[in-house]
Amino acid sequence: MNVFEFFKSTLFINLSVCLVCLLFGNIDSLFFIFASFGFMISIFYKEIYRKSDYLFYANNGISKMKLIISSYFCTLSLSILGMILFFYIKKLF
Repeated sequence: MNVFEFFKSTLFINLSVCLVCLLFGNIDSLFFIFASFGFMISIFYKEIYRKSDYLFYANNGISKMKLIISSYFCTLSLSILGMILFFYIKKLF
């Protein structure tokens, strides 16, 4: 459950980066930016400004590497699910 909390804390920054990129690009690239560039920026932000958050997770027995890998898999699955839904809806209409 704590891993999901870490993932949720990265979503705001990731979605903000995606929305900025969406203004300059198209919606088809949104899912790729979400799974790659947006995720890297959100982890970079956490690494610089929210470094003490890792201590909370370490005290609960969750390593930093496990947090990042689990969060990336959640991001990747959410991106794939969103891409499938978007292209399916786009094909219908």
